[in-house]
Amino acid sequence: MFKKTALTLTTLLSCTLANANTITEGFTFAIASNGIDHTLGDHFHSDTGGDFGNPAGKAEVGSFENETVRGSSEYDLSNLALTSSAFVTFDVFTLGGLFAGSNDFSFDGTINVFAYEGNNLEDISDYQATATASVGSFSTISLNVGDTLSFDITTVYNDYVAASDPSLGIRLQISDDTITGGGAVTFDTFRLTVNDQTSVVPVPASVWLFGSALLGLVGVRRKSSKRVDA
Repeated sequence: MFKKTALTLTTLLSCTLANANTITEGFTFAIASNGIDHTLGDHFHSDTGGDFGNPAGKAEVGSFENETVRGSSEYDLSNLALTSSAFVTFDVFTLGGLFAGSNDFSFDGTINVFAYEGNNLEDISDYQATATASVGSFSTISLNVGDTLSFDITTVYNDYVAASDPSLGIRLQISDDTITGGGAVTFDTFRLTVNDQTSVVPVPASVWLFGSALLGLVGVRRKSSKRVDA
């Protein structure tokens, strides 16, 4: 009972701190080419409604047989304000694609991250929407399931907000669209955060003191219950 309570409290504190650093969450989807022309999107591999038999809201990045797949997320900026720091943050869902037996394995390569002007809709054309900025890039080689990646988009974010643009799009795509063969990596939980969450951020001492005090009360209550039962 005590261990379960401690775990629950720790999880609650971690979630509270993470949420406090979140500006907004995005919706996520994946679009593939037709297998011939890798510069144009042709169909979805994942959307928020889960309409394609694959997990909903996933950003599959890589290839499926002869198709190239790109993952996107978009953020509604209508009620957001300028900020001193903004990061696009997302997690590694699986080291593989969304099709079992076809592309459920990773690939060694580079994934580029671009910003584009979105419209708060899932459109096939988001696959080739003109990039307004290069956000960064990363290698797939050292990734692990559950890893969190963050990229600084403060300038891009503030430019979009200042211009009253309705939506900011973030697209992940392999650096070489000619690579095919099925390897992919899938990402999820896209959000805009005020800090870089790639590194583990220590929990403030005051929060842990508060948590320790609550756990102490749980322990006292547990001991008191034993004496009553005796």
